[in-house]
Amino acid sequence: MIFNIQKCSIHDGLGLRTLVFLKGCPLRCLWCANPESQSYQQEIMEFPRKCIHCGACQRVCQSAISVKDGEFIIDRERCTKCFKCTEVCYAESKEVVGEEMDIDTLFKELNKDRRFYQRSGGGVTFSGGEPLTHPDFLAEIAGKCKRNRINTTIETCGYGNYDEFKKALPFIDSMFIDLKHMDSDVHKRLTGVGNEKILSNTRAISTHGIPITIRTPVVPGCNDSVDNIEAIAAFISELPNVQEYELLSYHNLGSSKYQSLGIPYALEDVKPPAEEDMMELVRRANPILAPHGKQCFYMIKNKKRR
Repeated sequence: MIFNIQKCSIHDGLGLRTLVFLKGCPLRCLWCANPESQSYQQEIMEFPRKCIHCGACQRVCQSAISVKDGEFIIDRERCTKCFKCTEVCYAESKEVVGEEMDIDTLFKELNKDRRFYQRSGGGVTFSGGEPLTHPDFLAEIAGKCKRNRINTTIETCGYGNYDEFKKALPFIDSMFIDLKHMDSDVHKRLTGVGNEKILSNTRAISTHGIPITIRTPVVPGCNDSVDNIEAIAAFISELPNVQEYELLSYHNLGSSKYQSLGIPYALEDVKPPAEEDMMELVRRANPILAPHGKQCFYMIKNKKRR
């Protein structure tokens, strides 16, 4: 189940890349910028600003669609996901998120950008959701890319069954792995799961010879303490093949998506961290990493600040 294919990305691996977003994730991070990625099933997103108030959706679904404040809104508890409303929504105010794609169809789409990959040193990045929870599909599509000399990268939270997804690793050229918090209890409060499997998988993946960048989304009031960043730096300092530690500044650009899915956004009042606070975390992490030949950095205006 694919929920987006994004062309010409420059922040998710080397060169120009095509991002493939696989639908479904076992985590429920409070700050998730792509809540439509969490469910493994198709969903409906609503965009009231697009609505032309034709009433077609209500005519095909009077049980779950009603008028509220002049808008035709889905009652999520009554919705059976028959998707009839999306079929008749001429203005695309109601859209289905998620499309089943087979390997050949997806590869045909990815291969369209081969010249961009070759000229820029780019390739394909598999993201999500969580790609490691689609081990068979990931191994097959990454293997086909590899056989056709297309560079492959994975963006992952590290949560999956290692014995199942390890078959995909020989076809992967680089990885980004998120580490959110080193305290498992706090990690569970922030993401819905503990971190034991993530740390274990990160250790195991690091032995495969794949260049790895560890990332931490820095969210004020959640995981932005110096103690946490130093603990993560200490954990990754002795991992083989981890080259860099990147801090990502929290943003709330995905908050409108929660409304489109009919679910609340937990961090509505949280503001992005100040640049000086991010740089202070970088300064605290680097003395731990430097003796092991690794560096922490934070991107400011597309430039790395170490």
